[in-house]
Amino acid sequence: MACIGASVFCCTLGCPPPQTTPTISAPPPPPRELSEIVQTIEQNAALLDRALWSNNVHVTARFEDADGKEHVFNLDGNLLYQPPQNLRLDLRPGLGDQVMQIGSNAQDYWVWIEPELHRMWWGRYRHLHKPCTEKMPVRPDQLLFALGVGGLPKATDTLYGPARKFGRQRDILYYIRPKAGGGFLIDREYWVDRTPPYQIRVVILRDRFGQITMSALLDDYRPAWSEGPLVAHTISIIWPQDDGKFTMFMDSVRGVQASEVRPGSFERPTDGRLPAPVRGNVLQIDADCDQDRPAHD
Repeated sequence: MACIGASVFCCTLGCPPPQTTPTISAPPPPPRELSEIVQTIEQNAALLDRALWSNNVHVTARFEDADGKEHVFNLDGNLLYQPPQNLRLDLRPGLGDQVMQIGSNAQDYWVWIEPELHRMWWGRYRHLHKPCTEKMPVRPDQLLFALGVGGLPKATDTLYGPARKFGRQRDILYYIRPKAGGGFLIDREYWVDRTPPYQIRVVILRDRFGQITMSALLDDYRPAWSEGPLVAHTISIIWPQDDGKFTMFMDSVRGVQASEVRPGSFERPTDGRLPAPVRGNVLQIDADCDQDRPAHD
């Protein structure tokens, strides 16, 4: 019988539908004026009047090499950042020797990886976005964007913005640049929370075809020091075109004065300062771009 195991009430009158509690979605936070959004981010960036230092960084990185082989690293180390472009991230497996460095200065950016790959990649900032630039496993220039503490970029002759789109929970600031053949395309986006602390939550970068090259999620904003800038202590980056991922956790961050930063901290390492397996295996990813440089450069 169909009613075996059912109550007499259900068999006679039919079981009532299960009781559900209606859900009421909270209204989205109210939008803010574009000028207010920009001012909040820039005021936070202005508090960064010294270098940032963390000696308890934890990194998980995954990427594929040129042959499609997957490499996964779980590393600990130190981060030193001095605005606007000086970056040094030294990583090691637990208490072992250093096996990776990610760096940047005003002219160059680089990464070297000792285990498995035994190679260093580096490039010049003046060649960014040029078709003659090859790929590298981790992009230090894009990691700078993902830190989220340098403020918003300034408009230039080839970069216009910011303008604003409306999301449900966030305001989306975006920049456009001219597209080859005419018109414009979105170059980058900054998704900003409409709730405190009103900081950047997502950063998206696009290539000259408008395709996403990097997306970063910023979380766990905390002051770097008393009355200092809010800094995201968790940063998760995806490079969708290369199937690469990079997640960084910082237990704590503090400020250090310029006098405490050792001279040469942000110099691009040459053979003498590289691990022995990496020496002689250094690739400039934009060497072809140098062929077109002026004779006096």
